[in-house]
Amino acid sequence: MQDNLPKPDLKDKKILSELDKNARQTNSEIAKSVGLNKNTVNYKIQRMTKEGIITGSYAVIDSSKLGYFSIRTYLKFFNTTQEDEKKMTKWLIENEYVGVVTKIETIHDLGFIIYVKDIYEWETFLSEFKKRFRKYFWNEKVNIFSRVYHYRRNYILGDKKSSEYEIVGGNELAKCDDFDKKILNLLAKDARMSLIDLAQKLKRPERTIAFRIKQLEKKKIIQGYRISLNLDKIGYDYYKINFVLNDCSNKDQIFEFCQNHINVIFIDETLGNWDFEIDVETKGRQELLSLINEIKQKFDIRETEVINFKEYLKLETIPNF
Repeated sequence: MQDNLPKPDLKDKKILSELDKNARQTNSEIAKSVGLNKNTVNYKIQRMTKEGIITGSYAVIDSSKLGYFSIRTYLKFFNTTQEDEKKMTKWLIENEYVGVVTKIETIHDLGFIIYVKDIYEWETFLSEFKKRFRKYFWNEKVNIFSRVYHYRRNYILGDKKSSEYEIVGGNELAKCDDFDKKILNLLAKDARMSLIDLAQKLKRPERTIAFRIKQLEKKKIIQGYRISLNLDKIGYDYYKINFVLNDCSNKDQIFEFCQNHINVIFIDETLGNWDFEIDVETKGRQELLSLINEIKQKFDIRETEVINFKEYLKLETIPNF
């Protein structure tokens, strides 16, 4: 349910758009881009964080360059109490392999993404998970990610779709030592953590950490920096739309259409029972239905599934090394 706090004004939206492009920008850089002074930007970011509009930030990290691939699982609760669900969710959030945990409505109740180096790590994890919680959920629905395309939230300002995006998955290994991994773990949880705070936590000079971050960016291990938003507070909803295509030869065309659509924030390439998957943020269900209808009219769609994502309980783009 939406609260009575005022919606973000135009200047707020400009700041959110800049943070979505690069959450690690300094407030001075953002101020220059949006035509405000630094103190005003400081105040607005602090206010939007306090009001729960901005809920966090994270580095977009290409786990494939570190030797990991990701597996997504959806669960439907079965004969559970709230305490049962909390216990299972808490275990997932605290597990070092699990990077993402989400609350879902309608078809599923809970989703999570795990990062593993091989199928045997996944087998070990799943076996332990089922020993603890099998009686609490129906049969799991599992997909393996091959690539994920991350797009900008250009709908915030109603801009034309940006050509900038990040790709996670399907890349060759890159050199990364233990110190690099410590930096990545911190930025995966808080992309806006200052060099001063990073230096204090890692017990290394700021200049050393700044250099390492630049190298991680240069190697494309760090693809970018994004913010997490409470979409309800800006009047939007988050949906995943899955399609079975009648004709997979037109997959490139539907891909091009979706990557140029202002409401599409992710395109997921997965190994599973769906031919094409997108994540969208729309202004209500009617906007969602309009998008689905447009896709159905343009392309040969056999089946469509819509999943309503309600809340991220954990959002980190790598395992906890």
